[in-house]
Amino acid sequence: MNKKVLIMRNFASKVNIDSYNLQEIGLGKAFVNRGFDCDVIYYHDSNSFEEVIYKSENRNLTIKWTKAIKFMSNSIYYSLLKKSKLNQYDIIISTEYNQVMTLLLSILCGDKVYLYHGPYKDNNHNFIQKIYDQIAAPIITKKIAKTFTKSNLANDFLKTKGFKNLKTVGVGLDIDKLNASNDKNRFTELKETSSTTQNLLYVGVLEDRRNIEFMFKVFSKLVEVRTEVRLTLVGNGKKEDLERYFQLAKELNIDGRITHIKQVKQSELKALYQKSDLFLFPTSYDIFGMVLLESMYFHLPVISTLNGGSETLINGNNGIVLDKLNEELWVEKIYNVLCNLELRKQIGENAHTKILTEFTWDKIVNKMILS
Repeated sequence: MNKKVLIMRNFASKVNIDSYNLQEIGLGKAFVNRGFDCDVIYYHDSNSFEEVIYKSENRNLTIKWTKAIKFMSNSIYYSLLKKSKLNQYDIIISTEYNQVMTLLLSILCGDKVYLYHGPYKDNNHNFIQKIYDQIAAPIITKKIAKTFTKSNLANDFLKTKGFKNLKTVGVGLDIDKLNASNDKNRFTELKETSSTTQNLLYVGVLEDRRNIEFMFKVFSKLVEVRTEVRLTLVGNGKKEDLERYFQLAKELNIDGRITHIKQVKQSELKALYQKSDLFLFPTSYDIFGMVLLESMYFHLPVISTLNGGSETLINGNNGIVLDKLNEELWVEKIYNVLCNLELRKQIGENAHTKILTEFTWDKIVNKMILS
């Protein structure tokens, strides 16, 4: 009989499993490839049912849509809180130390619970957080089997909560799914690689946390010294935010150089990255950033702020991390990379190697199992 893994996404929100960056599915597929059966628990607001979405030999990855009690951002899967349910699993992976399910699982079957934690800052509920840290965190640290973090920043954060024997494993990329994307006819509005125009790319939510206005100001200064350059934004945001951002673009006289695409399909990702020259990620906070993994895998140089993903992935030879939102500094770094083809190629090749050798989901599972 195959060993069995349970992966729980503890947030009280429904997900679209056709989305390309669901970490639980990538992790689950890697466990199946490693010889395990795997169940992934996702929240559902009205029904509980299951579906097999991946098979390898006699092993299955099964999504179990499960009703839950919603408490703030927590999902409490009450139907799973029985030892008869939990005893069928050899490993139970619970996300985030401050989710109630992590506490309950540590009490019920802590010797098989692996905590997989990403955030590196406290949430906004400071009073509740302090109580949880005083009462729940010591129980979790004492009872769970292993603790893994998605970044070194998250590792340092958990140490302040009393966690010990931590291991940073990162986040993985499902390269089979990415390589299957091959919609070459998409993004006709972007230049072909033979063109002299260079494309800067941003992928993510358009919101203040991502410093979109800062990016526009940097871009406006860049076009003064590098005329044949465009900026492509992929992602959506609140209507009022979008109106404010693009009003600024008009005032800066760069709106004609910006392409805004609200959403892309999985099959379009490869073409998107391959028609770009440099990826920008000026976010104030990000747990990891799947877009960093994708960009680097497709040989695209990255310039990013310091965040969970950039601090873990980028070492100076495979990308650039800038810890200050200084417009002149960002323009200088972007200009230098765009003007140096050999530098872009070297950064891109180093970035691709980093992801391929250390940050596929198969590599993440190996780190967990062998720790």
